[in-house]
Amino acid sequence: MAEQTNAGDAAVAASNINVITHNSNGALKGNPPFIFDGNCQLSKKFLLSFQLWRMINKNNNTMKWPYSRIIAALSYMDGPKLDSWKEEQTIHLNNEVGSGTLETDESLWDDWMEAFLVAFTNTNRRAEAYKELCSLKHRESLNSFFANFKCLVKDADIKLDDHGTIEILKNNLKGALVQAIIRSPNYNPTSDNPWKFKEWEKEACNQHIKWQTTEQYNSNRRKALYQVFGINPNCGSSDHRRPARPSHRTTSQGGYHMDVDATSGRGTQHSEAKKQELMKNNQCFYCEIPGHRAKDCCKKAADHCPSNGRRADNPGKSGPSLLRSKGLKVRHAQVVLRRKWSQGTGTLSDVGSALESLPKTNVFG
Repeated sequence: MAEQTNAGDAAVAASNINVITHNSNGALKGNPPFIFDGNCQLSKKFLLSFQLWRMINKNNNTMKWPYSRIIAALSYMDGPKLDSWKEEQTIHLNNEVGSGTLETDESLWDDWMEAFLVAFTNTNRRAEAYKELCSLKHRESLNSFFANFKCLVKDADIKLDDHGTIEILKNNLKGALVQAIIRSPNYNPTSDNPWKFKEWEKEACNQHIKWQTTEQYNSNRRKALYQVFGINPNCGSSDHRRPARPSHRTTSQGGYHMDVDATSGRGTQHSEAKKQELMKNNQCFYCEIPGHRAKDCCKKAADHCPSNGRRADNPGKSGPSLLRSKGLKVRHAQVVLRRKWSQGTGTLSDVGSALESLPKTNVFG
């Protein structure tokens, strides 16, 4: 019977080992930290929860004095891994106070914190954090990148302003962004005071904002060009399929069919004698200018592009491609004019004809 009573008393004592009793006028507020069992993975979380609890009760004497603060922290540590360490820290604390150190001396808390970190810091986490830091890449959000970078630097137990950390930052940022930072007038690689991490972060954010502004401007400019030329930038989507290519190939494509087939339905139908003459002089079957085939004719491509911005024989052509095809007439006129002037046959009327091919709309006006 006596043994049962002793076992019951031991159970009650064990259940109350982590309970802190305060007077009604000095009760601690807020949520206390969880019971730390010596798991190195949770050591920083335990310290953070205890520090928050300490800040809530900063005016309470239990948290205000380092001696009682250490005792409070030790009371929230329990487990087989901690028994000997808690005993060692308790003896050391009593020896310090017994040798004349005041209970209000903050050096007591600093020594205890250092001993706790040495005993329970996850050394593997430092290596893991450094590995994650080196592989971290700037993808989408720049703010998220810098937030993750600084957290990993802290976990790896290195300094933000170290030369090695800055080199890792430059390697992890997008190459174009690093080049923009280096080209900025604020950056001086020969300065006696090299940039700290905060300066790199500030300039990276500034350059990123400039890039976003430029992209917005270019997007608006492209929309204006589409509107001027009457082109739908969304045409050519999945609901418009290109027609099947013909099974036959022309002679210029390595097949056996005449190049006149490339102009069928649009170009002029030549007689057999005319075809032979054009082939002999290496002339285009469409514009009759030597040096290219009908399939590569700029004039043919421009003539087949109607004013609504979509070719009848290629309804799936995208907006940017149609925008480029608007300049084909101009290029063809330049080719004709250049050839005639090089042969000494160019006249002012040819210049007028070339100018007539130019667009009449002022795109940037």
